[in-house]
Amino acid sequence: MRLAIVTAVLLASATAYADPMSVGFRIGGYGFRREGAANAGTTWDECRMNGLGVFANRTVRGPLFVEAGLDTYFSINQAQPQDLPIDRQSALVSVAAGVRTSFTSWLDGYAQLGIGAELARLAVPYGDQTLRDDKVMPDGFVGVGADIRIGRATHVGAMMRTLVMGNFDYDPQRLQPMPGTTWAAPSTDQVFAASPSFAAQGQFYLRRDL
Repeated sequence: MRLAIVTAVLLASATAYADPMSVGFRIGGYGFRREGAANAGTTWDECRMNGLGVFANRTVRGPLFVEAGLDTYFSINQAQPQDLPIDRQSALVSVAAGVRTSFTSWLDGYAQLGIGAELARLAVPYGDQTLRDDKVMPDGFVGVGADIRIGRATHVGAMMRTLVMGNFDYDPQRLQPMPGTTWAAPSTDQVFAASPSFAAQGQFYLRRDL
């Protein structure tokens, strides 16, 4: 989290006298890579998340630009019945650097590399109670996208990102008491022990030059 804040401050300082700036609104979703998926259609459907956000980017020099974003995402119904029934609410703070190229006067493409942090509120049912926890987890991503100019200063576009971010063991057996043992809820540290995982993200956005 500290790294993301420091990076954002440095980027803001570096671009104080930079070229044109734009702001935008985006919607999208992402899902984590499912280990051992039987077919390609279920490869990226673990802990599906949908959400929206705002962002701003600014040209630094030539094709180079920087971007900062704030997004909020919520888990949806699990794609597979054997998944851990987790309720995940996240705020994603991100900063990125990228390079943009113009294919025509109305079509631009770009690639970017970024880092950020996820502020997550988590909950899972266990017996007649609910286990809850709050976490701050780092993440990183690479992305490519393109947008179309639909007015003098307005663009619509789409972007794909591959992220590395925290995820959890989705085996629901972790929420079941062991046979022959006294019933006791596991600790939140056991249930919400995060490990780095790959996720695929798609976003659509509207961007306007200032």
